[in-house]
Amino acid sequence: MEFQTRISGTFVMNMTFILLAFCMAAYGAVYPILSPSYFHYLYMVWLIIGFTRLIVYRKYFNFVAGRKTILVVNGSFIYDLANDIKYNWDDINSVYEDNAYLYINLLDPDVYLAAIKNPFKRLKEKLTGESFRINIDMVNINADVLLEILEEYSDEAIEIEKSRK
Repeated sequence: MEFQTRISGTFVMNMTFILLAFCMAAYGAVYPILSPSYFHYLYMVWLIIGFTRLIVYRKYFNFVAGRKTILVVNGSFIYDLANDIKYNWDDINSVYEDNAYLYINLLDPDVYLAAIKNPFKRLKEKLTGESFRINIDMVNINADVLLEILEEYSDEAIEIEKSRK
């Protein structure tokens, strides 16, 4: 089952904040006469804020602009296309939702940590503990319905595993 992206209020708010940060940086760079000399370089802070937020949300912007599938769930795996991680049901210990994130506790998270190519992402996931997370605020489905679907697929995966033994 494939889930498309949704334009949520949080996404719109973050895009607005990025635009506001760049506008404040442009204003600070263009009108240095209005500020004292020690505030003249404050626009650099706004540029840093804007670029860091843009880096964080650029992948979601690409999914929203292209109206692409962001999450795939079936009897074999959960595939988070935004982070490009495929979680096999055999490796999942538990799944729960909290604050618009889907947390996935894995039996052996080191296998998934090794698959992350970006060293900063790998460190972030390692520091957060054994659970990986998926931003379900960007998924075009109610969180409760998604949890029900995941439970059905989890039960299906357990049945398949039992039939193999």
